[in-house]
Amino acid sequence: MQLKKGEFNKPSKYVYIKDILHSIVTLTMFKRLFYSFGYYLVNNVVGYHKASVGKACKIHPTVILRQAERIIIGDQCLLNHNNVLQAGKFQGKIVLGSKVMTGPNVMMFAFNHGNELNGLPMIEQNYLDGDIIIEDDVWIGAGSVILAGTKIGKGAIIAANAVVNKDVPEHTIVGGVPAKILKQRG
Repeated sequence: MQLKKGEFNKPSKYVYIKDILHSIVTLTMFKRLFYSFGYYLVNNVVGYHKASVGKACKIHPTVILRQAERIIIGDQCLLNHNNVLQAGKFQGKIVLGSKVMTGPNVMMFAFNHGNELNGLPMIEQNYLDGDIIIEDDVWIGAGSVILAGTKIGKGAIIAANAVVNKDVPEHTIVGGVPAKILKQRG
């Protein structure tokens, strides 16, 4: 049959389904599934077993705990989705008191890359560990980053998207990049 200009032969539903499956089910798909499963095991299952987690905590399944043997989480804490808690490479700890709440996408890094030696690429320099201590009843807003060597006092509030690079006094509200004191609570 001769097709007119602008016409085409519409393939059957079987051909459409076959083409879709052929483009989805590939060796690369299985490889990525395998890597994803391994990533999940290492960062979630193993991390949760190595960390010290208090009673009645609510930790979203997408929370990642790295170097979890140096992470201590107090009682009744709430860690929202996509949080990353990465303890130091050697000895830096992350310690959360009781009733600490985090918004989504909060990051805590108890280490940093060294950068002191100009002749050596930074990727080859030693890590610098520093504990992160978060006392009881702290609220950390969405998207905040808590850096190594900081202590957040009891009852403090960290505003969304703040970068905490120095100690925060008790009952203080901080925000900004880097975080600065906005006001006192109460």
